[in-house]
This record gives sequence, structure tokens and C-alpha cells, in this order.
Amino acid sequence: MKTIERLPESELEVMLTLWHNETPLTVGEITKLLADAHGWKSATVHVLLDRLGEKGFVACDKSGYKHMFTPAITEEEYRRGEEKTFMKRFFGGSAKNMIASLLNTDGLTDDDLEELSALLKQRKGGK
Repeated sequence: MKTIERLPESELEVMLTLWHNETPLTVGEITKLLADAHGWKSATVHVLLDRLGEKGFVACDKSGYKHMFTPAITEEEYRRGEEKTFMKRFFGGSAKNMIASLLNTDGLTDDDLEELSALLKQRKGGK
């Protein structure tokens, strides 16, 4: 699997917009979807899409009147890359150390622990 670079927050916002919509989007459509949260103009969104295209994150269909943008990688592919980077950076690449750290926090409820236990049992039984 190729290394997927970490995106700045602004580019990630554009990618999340593309991932969470079923159809290709134009610059105008993306701008409308992001306008309330960020107040970005179409020129800003266009620059972000250009950067994402250069990085291989988006594909642009220029065959019609309007350019249509679609994700070139899935959200799951990006998430997995981020997880590996995070685990490597903070836990020496050890999933066990990462999970142990999470288990030692106060934020987990008994329900969370039950669900995690069920996931571990499912994973163990699947191999």
C-alpha cells in the first residue's frame, strides 16, 4: 500500500465533503456545502481542489461544461493511513500499546468496554 500523506484541515474538509456525497460535485456545489461552516469563496475551494488533485486525492472530469470532482481515494484508505501514522508516531507502531493507552483513560464507559470486548472476540474468532 502506498503511503498516504496527511492533509491539512482545509483540504480534509473538502475531502470529507466529497466523501459524504454520492455524486461528483462542481466547485460551486462544494463551495455552497462549505460556505456556512467556513465562509470560503469558490476561488479558495478551487485552490484546495487543485492541491488535492496534485496530491492524487481527487479526480476531475473536464469533459463537460462544468468540471466534476470525485475522490480518487476512499475515506477508509485515508483513515487507515492516518491510523498507521498516529500509531507509529505516538505508540512506536504498536497497536497493543495504543489500545492499552485507550483502556487506561477515564472516557470509556462500561458499554464501550463491552463493545470493545465483543470486537476483540470477533476479530480473534475470524482468524
